[in-house]
Amino acid sequence: MIDRITISTGAAAGANGSATATAYSPHVMGKILKVHVAYKNTPPAATTDLYLYEAEDPNATEYIVNLQNAATDVTLYPRRATVTSLNAPIIYATNNNVHEPFVVCGRLAAKIAGANADDYADVTVWFES
Repeated sequence: MIDRITISTGAAAGANGSATATAYSPHVMGKILKVHVAYKNTPPAATTDLYLYEAEDPNATEYIVNLQNAATDVTLYPRRATVTSLNAPIIYATNNNVHEPFVVCGRLAAKIAGANADDYADVTVWFES
């Protein structure tokens, strides 16, 4: 079954160009199929970063979405490189990684950083459970 949730980061707090905000989804379980990011209140494109990740993932740097210095609405179909149980990449046709959807089981976190005060982003996530 395919489902959809929207996470609003809420208004960023802090100085212009370095304000941040983070919000969390309810528990989500399944494969992430599609993500739409809508920036609100005109954050500065030169400094605004947006991250979407599984909040309880022990590898906090494996972002599902990692947009740096951007403030234009975008639709993404995030995938990760597949690896073997020995952490070797699975490839086809010489040096072409095989990719698969992110699998999540927990809360998703949406974070905006480097924004101006009161900027925020709405992150809509489609997932297959």
